Amino acid sequence: MMCSRIRIDGHQSAGDLEDYSLGRLLPSRTPALEQHLLICPQCRTGLSAIEPYNFVHHTHDGLFYCRVTKLRTGRLFARYWSRSLEIGQEFRTHGDAEAYPKRTFSQMFPQHVCTPRCGATDLTV
Repeated sequence: MMCSRIRIDGHQSAGDLEDYSLGRLLPSRTPALEQHLLICPQCRTGLSAIEPYNFVHHTHDGLFYCRVTKLRTGRLFARYWSRSLEIGQEFRTHGDAEAYPKRTFSQMFPQHVCTPRCGATDLTV
């Protein structure tokens, strides 16, 4: 886990946004960052820019999240999680990273048919 890196202009740092996207931000820092995202379009845009794929499925087992995060190293980290599972993998290309959560989701939930409740999440609205 990274330590907090608050920018002098009051916005969230790239490191904190990355940690948040990866689910690695210290739990004590998460509420403040989420509150900031609610009021700051610049930071929502920054978070959206590092999350080219962010999707949630509503399954019979509950919510199932899929996300791809652009890492500051240039690679991409694709992960999915639910209340009882979290797994992910690093990739070099956007196509491979985006295919990973889609492929694994369809293997885990072969009978799932998306409803209007399933869909991309967008923090920029």
